[in-house]
Amino acid sequence: MTVDRWMSRNVITINQDDSVSLAFELLLTNDIRHLPVLSHGKLAGIITDRDLHEALIPSSPTHTHGSMYHTVRNIKAKDLMTPNPITIGPDAPVDRAAQLLFDRRIDCLPVKGAKGRLIGILTSTDILKAFLELREILGGIQKIDIIMEAKEYEDVLEILNRRQVSVVSTGITPYNDLKRNVFSFRVKETNLEELRSFLRKKGYSVLPEA
Repeated sequence: MTVDRWMSRNVITINQDDSVSLAFELLLTNDIRHLPVLSHGKLAGIITDRDLHEALIPSSPTHTHGSMYHTVRNIKAKDLMTPNPITIGPDAPVDRAAQLLFDRRIDCLPVKGAKGRLIGILTSTDILKAFLELREILGGIQKIDIIMEAKEYEDVLEILNRRQVSVVSTGITPYNDLKRNVFSFRVKETNLEELRSFLRKKGYSVLPEA
C-alpha cells in the first residue's frame, strides 16, 4: 500500500502572508486539523489546530479568548507555522509514513510530487484507515510451514495451484540442516488440515499448526 492511495488530494492551504485569523477560519469551517502554508506556490510550512489553540490561550486571566483572538488577527501565518515540515512522496509505502509519524512525533505528512509540488496530505487518521483495511484483508490469511529444499519450491507451488489454493506470500527461515529451510506459505482461507494431510502423503515434511 502506498501513500498515493490514502492521502487527501484536495488540500486546503494558506499563503504565508495571510493572517492567522484566516487560518483559524479555514480549519474551523473545513473541519480539518492541518493547514499547509505556501510561499510563491511552494510548501513553506504547516499550521495545526494545536498551534492555533496555543496562540489563542489568554496570556493572563484578564484576557478573554475574544480579545486574544483580536490580538492575533494581525499575526501572519509565517509567524506561527512550523517551517520546512517533513514531507513524503506519493509512492512511499504507508508503513514508512507511519514510522515517520511515530519517530518524529508528528500528526501529518504533506505529500510532494516529482517536481516538489504539494499534491496531497497524509494524516495519522489516514494511516489508521489503511491499517484497518490491511487487517481486514489479512483476516482470512492462514499459514502452512513446509521443511524442504529450495529446488522443491516450484513443485509445491504447482500442487497448491492445482488445488486452487491462493498463495499471498512466502517466507523462508533457516532449518537445522544444511540443505533444507522452512518455507512458510501464507494462503487465503482454505482447509489447512486437509492440505497438510495431502502434502504429507506426497512426502513433504509439513509442520503442525503453531
